[in-house]
Amino acid sequence: MITTVPDFGNPDTYLDGFPYDEVAALRRESPVVWVPEPASGDFPGGPGFWLFTKHADVMAAGKRPEVFSSYEGGTWVREVSRAELQIQRQAMLNIDPPMHTQMRKLISKAFTPRVVNGMMESISAHADAIVDRLGDGGDIDWVQQVSSELPLLVLADILGVPSDERHLLFDWTNRMVGFDDPEAVDKKSYVSAFLELFAYARAQTAAKRAEPTDDVWSLVVNAEVDGRRLTDDELDRFFQLLVIAGNETTRNMLNGAILLLSQNPDQFQLLRDDPSLMPQAVEEILRMFPPILQFRRTCVQDTEVSGQQIKAGDKVVLSYAAANRDDTVFENPDTFDITRKTNPHVSFGFGTHFCLGSGVARLEGRVLLTKLFERFSTVEVTGTPVRLRSNFVNGITELPVRLER
Repeated sequence: MITTVPDFGNPDTYLDGFPYDEVAALRRESPVVWVPEPASGDFPGGPGFWLFTKHADVMAAGKRPEVFSSYEGGTWVREVSRAELQIQRQAMLNIDPPMHTQMRKLISKAFTPRVVNGMMESISAHADAIVDRLGDGGDIDWVQQVSSELPLLVLADILGVPSDERHLLFDWTNRMVGFDDPEAVDKKSYVSAFLELFAYARAQTAAKRAEPTDDVWSLVVNAEVDGRRLTDDELDRFFQLLVIAGNETTRNMLNGAILLLSQNPDQFQLLRDDPSLMPQAVEEILRMFPPILQFRRTCVQDTEVSGQQIKAGDKVVLSYAAANRDDTVFENPDTFDITRKTNPHVSFGFGTHFCLGSGVARLEGRVLLTKLFERFSTVEVTGTPVRLRSNFVNGITELPVRLER
């Protein structure tokens, strides 16, 4: 019987990786459990929250925005000021239907299968260039030299940003998602990142409306649904969402790929012997190493989940990482198996908040890893990953890797 619940709100809890063993025990005994948020060190604490660890409960809550709202308290686990929450609500990640539905209609035009398939040539060219720069291999920092590069180059294409300015996107992303890691960003730098990014987004929007081009950002800023275009404020927030989701999440999917394949050499060899397994491998990587650990919701009407009474106003955290290891859904859930055929992971969300850019991320992963494994027979993690201090992003900031042909 569990007598204490780990401090899941504190970002320090995740410095050695997600606590899967503790969560598995909770799922068996208390699948919906109350988690206090005591202050600790520089972590200010919070009001506490209900943690959902079952796949079915996470899915059900995520599909009921009328009960579990993204708008009411935002989607980050940590508490934010009312002023910051008002800013966050301009992004579709932090709103509910019907407003979310209208924005999604407008933005979905940018990520149709035709548009995504049209990116294949440029993604392939970027991946070729990255792998070519690795030469004959040796010891590298995987994050700096590979996993951060492809998403940035693809983002530059999507946003119509000159490729030599892509590291602005990298810098802004690191400062916006690293708010819980004092070694990554301070409060002043965190705030200034938003101001810098919004000014840049506003300039890009004005340029694309004055002279439309063939990039995705131009399509978005000039798109209309029922005679309406996104406002400048909405576009600022969507630009921010694209920069974070298109950079941070894809980067950490690629980090997770190398970490898992290095830890499971039999699966690495299987993938090299049979490249047709790459789509399944990418899905298994996403399941085992979700780029985003969990999302917050706020209950807005009294309800019951897995026998627990949840009151209106209660904070709720949907654990994507926990749902992806639910043994009632996934056979041998802690085993990395690239031949897994049924894989309903939730790493890209579902329902109202299913990630619009998931097709692009999957394509990036398949293309880059295929080209990398064609060049190198050995891809091995040689040291301990340096993890981002965060209860939200499953981030790795440094990953030493050795490549051999």
